[in-house]
Amino acid sequence: MMKKISIIIPKYKPNKEIFDRLKEYIKENAKAIEIIEIEGTKGLANAYNEGIKKSRGEILITIHQDCIPLEKDSIKKLVKPFKEEKVVMTYSKILQEDTKELFYPHVPDGKFTAFRKSALKKVGMFDEKTFFTGGEDIDIWLKLKKIGKVLPVNTLFLHSHPFYKGSFSIEKRKQNGSINGTLFRVWGIKNPKWFKAILMCFRYPLSYGKYFLKAFFSGKQKYRRKE
Repeated sequence: MMKKISIIIPKYKPNKEIFDRLKEYIKENAKAIEIIEIEGTKGLANAYNEGIKKSRGEILITIHQDCIPLEKDSIKKLVKPFKEEKVVMTYSKILQEDTKELFYPHVPDGKFTAFRKSALKKVGMFDEKTFFTGGEDIDIWLKLKKIGKVLPVNTLFLHSHPFYKGSFSIEKRKQNGSINGTLFRVWGIKNPKWFKAILMCFRYPLSYGKYFLKAFFSGKQKYRRKE
């Protein structure tokens, strides 16, 4: 018998149209599942942890406010591997609405991801003292990999973020620099993105590089982009 499931949705100034689409999906496809919405004013890692503390489920699913699963049984597929006790985390494919790219993330990033709650507690949950608006995903993935299996699942979700420019946005470069500077301080070359991060520092020294160094020396990721 499948263990009880809770869905945690961190919120921070959500786009109403996209968020309504997500809530409609959940209403139609997640009946009898506990839904927990958490305001993310204190950061993403903090929102995750607040959701974990409030949850009654043994399997936790995080869904970001701008993401909509695209199959009626996406949630069922995401949690099915947890029948095996060694599985601690599963994640889905991403369909980027703007570019139409379909891919598995190189590192599961919490947009539509499932966790075994006991495993999260075993590794100390998300590190909200170090990470604010990013980096907590790689940090928790590296910790969970040490104690169990992390598996990709053959389902997908739509990431719908209007006017999102990725690393081409100066604000996003600042935030990513801050994220990877902190990760380099904590994990060094165990972070799979470390080499690309160093290259980005040389390519964009006044945005990415500046905030990479600030975060590295402070030991904290605390930059939230303004766009």
